[in-house]
Amino acid sequence: MTRTLQTQPPGNASEDHAGSARGRGQNLLLLWAGQFINTAGLMMLVPIMPFYLEQMGTTGVAETQTWAGVAIAAPALALTVATPLWGRLGDRIGRKWMVVRALLGLAVAMVVMATAGTPLLLVAGRLLQGTLGGVVEAAAAFAGSTGTDEKRGSALGKSFSATAAGALVGPIAGGLVVGSDGLQQLMFAIAAAATVLALASALGLREPDRAPADAVRKDQPGRPRRRASIMQVPGAAALALAAIGTYFGVYGLIPIYAEHIQGVVTDRSTASTWVGVLHSVMWGATLLGSFWWGKHNDLTGRPLRTFALSAAGCAAAIALVSLPLDPLAMIPFRLVQGLCFAALAQSLFLHFSRHAPGEHKSAFVSTANSYLLVGQSAGPLLAGPLVGFVSTPAAVLVMAGACGLGALLALKPCLAEKPDHDLDGDPEGHGDTELVEIESAGPIRAVTSPRNGVSVAPFRGWHIGSRHLGSLAARYATPWNPHAASGESGTLTDWQRRGVILQDRQPAFYAYEQTGPRGNLRGVLGAVHLDSGLRTHEEIIPEHAAELTGIMDRGRMNLDPALLGYSGDGRTTRHLAGLARQKPVTDVLADDGQSHRLWPITDHATQDEIIAELNTRTAFIADGHHRYAAARQHRRSAYANSQGPGPWDYFPGLLVDVTATPLRLAPIHRVLPHLDPHHALRNASSQFRVHPLHGSLTHWLAALKRHARTGPAFILATPRGGFLLTEPRPRFLDIALNGTPPPLRSMHVAVLDSALLKHVWRIPDHPRHVEFEPHAATAIQTARRTGGVAVLTNPPTQHDLTTAATSGLRLPRKSTSFGPKPHPGLVFRTLDDQ
Repeated sequence: MTRTLQTQPPGNASEDHAGSARGRGQNLLLLWAGQFINTAGLMMLVPIMPFYLEQMGTTGVAETQTWAGVAIAAPALALTVATPLWGRLGDRIGRKWMVVRALLGLAVAMVVMATAGTPLLLVAGRLLQGTLGGVVEAAAAFAGSTGTDEKRGSALGKSFSATAAGALVGPIAGGLVVGSDGLQQLMFAIAAAATVLALASALGLREPDRAPADAVRKDQPGRPRRRASIMQVPGAAALALAAIGTYFGVYGLIPIYAEHIQGVVTDRSTASTWVGVLHSVMWGATLLGSFWWGKHNDLTGRPLRTFALSAAGCAAAIALVSLPLDPLAMIPFRLVQGLCFAALAQSLFLHFSRHAPGEHKSAFVSTANSYLLVGQSAGPLLAGPLVGFVSTPAAVLVMAGACGLGALLALKPCLAEKPDHDLDGDPEGHGDTELVEIESAGPIRAVTSPRNGVSVAPFRGWHIGSRHLGSLAARYATPWNPHAASGESGTLTDWQRRGVILQDRQPAFYAYEQTGPRGNLRGVLGAVHLDSGLRTHEEIIPEHAAELTGIMDRGRMNLDPALLGYSGDGRTTRHLAGLARQKPVTDVLADDGQSHRLWPITDHATQDEIIAELNTRTAFIADGHHRYAAARQHRRSAYANSQGPGPWDYFPGLLVDVTATPLRLAPIHRVLPHLDPHHALRNASSQFRVHPLHGSLTHWLAALKRHARTGPAFILATPRGGFLLTEPRPRFLDIALNGTPPPLRSMHVAVLDSALLKHVWRIPDHPRHVEFEPHAATAIQTARRTGGVAVLTNPPTQHDLTTAATSGLRLPRKSTSFGPKPHPGLVFRTLDDQ
């Protein structure tokens, strides 16, 4: 439900969308087939590995279990080393070629394994399979780096369903032909199928679109390539250990499971059959669970919670399997283990993918997969020697304990996790995540005004030192805290004293660039004179502006920069593009996956050109009306105290040329914490048509968007669910909007505030009774927590904005959320040392 403000709409949007949909379907089919063939070939030997090795000449339980553990672990051991390297190469040359390469590697490895006559040669073939192959890993990196955040979980779920299907079919096929030449023939058939799929993938796979930052880099070859650290992903270290522990337990169970079953069946000749059946039961549950978990992660936006719960589920299921139960009684526990196992890898990949920069997604997903592979290789390797020291049931309990340890290690990142709909660490909701459909619109044009343009000046900024970027800037920390208004000055002073922030020696403008999943932004940061040609477009909340003024008065500092849009002539844009090719002085990957970069502009000639261009332009305040009002009030106080002109005449602003860098426009929803849900629904139904909503939040927002095209429409979110409010009674609207200027009466936000809140529900006009939230998921969660309701709305249309501007009117307060917002804490401006 987000609109993009840009210069011109795309020409063939419908054709591009249809082609993109066909490409995604073709990609999914090829990736699914490749993963199925790979996993079937890999897993057809795993449950019967001890029996197959005995045919090759191994004798005794210890020797057979040791060779079985090595053979099972060999591919994962090789993949642990190779996968991150292949992932980085895929980011450079294209991810589809990693899929092609992996399929061809699988074909070669299957031929080697089919001709192996000794355990050593079999292990060599499986090592080769891990080094050259990795179809599942390449396909997962492909799926994890494509699509929108809203659907990436489902894409990964579908991707892993192929792995489960192959793991289900492979052992059945292997069990049917074990003991005959059919096993070798099956390997040759898999090699042939992999070769055919490699050719089909080379011709048919559509390479995922690169992030805009990549496009900039290709156009500007001189710009250095940045290397992001995977440890900047929230909870990366703990999750790495959790992944190792969980997969150690799950895969360490495999080589000792056959021995365990032999110990509980009455007829040992049926052991291999029961091993195959129970293995298939687990992977059948994994196949069904893969789809469900993918959709569940998209709906909740909490993959770490899914991972932790699933790891605990695997631990419990494996622990119960250690009991001396009849194989038939083990089936429910294997079902639970399979269902929980389906969530592990895809949830981990989803978390790392969502926090990776666009140009590093494949590498991040591949590195996350290497953590799983460490456990996948270490578990079987140590399981064989383990049964030489403890009983088989005790060894099974060790594997359950490893899974339980993984769940505990994931607990801290899980508790710190916020839904993906929220922007973690951003106190003002900076970001834009409710992207249902991007619509094209013309830019909001800034009027050329040579006499009343934007007056800007460089300033000596304070910026966070490199040692503290990861701990402070990555989570959008600032020296002020609007929720504890007595401590902001002390915080600033403390940061200055401890060297957390450092001041530039000379005044500068700052080139700023932001890229990532929440949007891209590039502009120039400077001190903007309060008497500049700045156009406001919406009303403010006086109490909020007064609170910000108090923070400025006590802290002697400006707040985060306002977002200002203008239509430029290209001079400033060219300077910013040139600087973007150079190494930034500040480069931070924030917790939400956004990259923020900063370059000081100290060259006087460049500064003069920027000043000259902006002096001929007016700008509209896209975000920062309350900070603008607070700065003006602070200046009035300074002048009233006979201080005269000074640094309080300016406030920080990020000026963005909207003809070069479009801004996104999203709605701001209302949360009514004190409104009784039953009362709200009953009264709303007296003036609106009410439709119950079903399905996920994405479906709710899509329905809202459809109905909003024909008239006012809102979603009332209550603890009972969601309700769509449409078709307000015309007579009621005439009365409720009687005091609203005619140009604003058709705007949905005006209907929401004046008709629904004021007349239907009689909500007091006070911040304590109405909260504003740009993210729908967070608004709903807040309403549930407080026992109230949330009202979701649409953003104003381009027509709404133009009508209000030409009529000289402001929109109702908190009508729009432009973005992406600039980082609030990369550069600070104080009022005592300018």
